[in-house]
Amino acid sequence: MAQVNTSPDNSLRAVSDLTPQLDPSPSNAEGSAIILVVERDPHIRELESYFLNEAGFTVDFAADGLDALTRARALRPDIIITEVLVPKLDGLALCRTVKSDPDLQHIVMLVFSILAVQSRAREAGADAFLMKPLAEKRLVETVRQLLVMRRAMSQPGEDA
Repeated sequence: MAQVNTSPDNSLRAVSDLTPQLDPSPSNAEGSAIILVVERDPHIRELESYFLNEAGFTVDFAADGLDALTRARALRPDIIITEVLVPKLDGLALCRTVKSDPDLQHIVMLVFSILAVQSRAREAGADAFLMKPLAEKRLVETVRQLLVMRRAMSQPGEDA
């Protein structure tokens, strides 16, 4: 699975580097994309919900990593956006668990944190990393690009 990162870390491609290589056509199916957000801060959750809903995504939330794992198994989201510092099962452990589970490993993992843990997120299997603070355009564009990447990787005959 391709790993991308929005940090200046040269060992991974930036999410924006994927755009020219993929077709971001209107058939993005954003309205049908399900995003599971794992965030402990209620104010950040509210903003993420507003931004992602306004962009046409279906959004669900989990307040901790164990709840996120349960919800992921039930919902089969397209993307999980997780903070690192969430209770019960931290975001990096959640990422490792999702990526090691054959039923869930197709889910795109976006680590979104105030902590500068890009390399640890990559080691945990994250597909992308965003550093807080929350910025609407950056969040929505990253999610859109990850959905395009996911669709391209799942097309038969293509090797990502």
